Amino acid sequence: MLSALKRTGALAGFMAGLALTIPVALAERGSDYLVDGLTQNRIWDGAQSVNVLTRRSLSCSQPDASALQAIVPVSTDNGSHASGVVYDINRVLTAAHAVQGDGRFFVRIGDAFSVAELLMVDHVNDLAVLAVDTASIVPLHISGFDAAKSQPVWAVGYPRAQAMMTSSGVVQDNHEGALYASASIDLGQSGGGLLSCQNGAWEILGMLRGYGTYLQGDQYVKLTNHSVSVAAATINEFLRGYR
Repeated sequence: MLSALKRTGALAGFMAGLALTIPVALAERGSDYLVDGLTQNRIWDGAQSVNVLTRRSLSCSQPDASALQAIVPVSTDNGSHASGVVYDINRVLTAAHAVQGDGRFFVRIGDAFSVAELLMVDHVNDLAVLAVDTASIVPLHISGFDAAKSQPVWAVGYPRAQAMMTSSGVVQDNHEGALYASASIDLGQSGGGLLSCQNGAWEILGMLRGYGTYLQGDQYVKLTNHSVSVAAATINEFLRGYR
């Protein structure tokens, strides 16, 4: 169980279900700058990414345009920002801690934000489902495979309410429904996708939830290469309850 938890912005909650020896910060709140701490990170403008990658890549070298389109920005009218994944027609998976409160929730589809309806929440596993018109976005399949150590992954989301960022890494551990990976994330990427490629098709291996930190003096410092995600098996179990 966590010995401490960094609280970010308006967020004040406990991340249950993770057995970490280091604190974890929930990556939720937006700000006015973008940090790209890794050389393997790629920053995409949401409007341009589709033009950059136009064909599906069977080499699995990096997520293609269709996969990237399925990762969308999520926001609330209290000023919080996060990310989400289109996993079905008109359905977006996001982090429960990102859609707390009684205000309205919004998802950006294309160039415009639309009001979304909160359909289902699992606070224990930090999962939520939003209903919104996802237009022509092709949903990403949620993996039916268990993550393997050293499996290549990509973390995709919208850090600090700005341009999409993707970072590559590998699975470090799969423990009690949580995936630990070396793909770096930042604030605002909670609810985004931890993607893997199976037989030439990109799918959701996990949903981004937070990142590791360590104590330096009286301050917590973010670990550059450590992210925590909810595993696909936990997501599928949650969604079966909704269906």
